[in-house]
Amino acid sequence: MKSKVRVSEPSPEVQFKIRKARTAIASQKRRMVECPYCHHNAIVVFEDTRGHVQAKCKACGRETVFDVFSMRRLLRFLCKR
Repeated sequence: MKSKVRVSEPSPEVQFKIRKARTAIASQKRRMVECPYCHHNAIVVFEDTRGHVQAKCKACGRETVFDVFSMRRLLRFLCKR
């Protein structure tokens, strides 16, 4: 059965926003966040990522909500020890 997914080019405004976002993160460090169930790399977060992010793991299919800000604070605390 064929799916009815329409693929088209984003509007010029959306293309501009995409280019602007890529420029903004070009010099930032990126970090992989693992799925807590299967430890597969679930998402990439950047230094300025704040708040909560929901992601579905491509390996196991489970959805998880990550609190990116508190995870970053925890990593900094553990690294100082």
